[in-house]
Amino acid sequence: MAVLMAGIVTLPAVGGTGGSWSATSVGGRVTVGQQTLVSRPLSPPASLPAHACVTRVSWRITLLSPPPPGLQFSLCTRSGCYSLPGLSGTHLFRVPLQANQAFHFVYRVDSAGPLIPALQVVSNQLTVNYQ
Repeated sequence: MAVLMAGIVTLPAVGGTGGSWSATSVGGRVTVGQQTLVSRPLSPPASLPAHACVTRVSWRITLLSPPPPGLQFSLCTRSGCYSLPGLSGTHLFRVPLQANQAFHFVYRVDSAGPLIPALQVVSNQLTVNYQ
């Protein structure tokens, strides 16, 4: 399981009340079911305010081939993991979650045996909106 790089883009705060940050990492590979793949952390810029709270996350996961049966994926922080309903989407947060922490994607294939074709994650993209 190798992740090669991560990039960060910061957008300016709107009216001083919030902003967003984005990061992308290239994926990894799972060849046998019942294995877990954890992406490299997607980290915010150092200049993010300590009190910033996540209001929304948007994600896009790109796979080399169609998802294998039993694929589950989550977005995780040190505070916990959130199951994602699809390869792309948006989730609104109504409970406080710090925006100045690293996020990572976790992939798990619940089916047993070899995966043909293998699960190959091409990229993980994440945008975090905060206030």
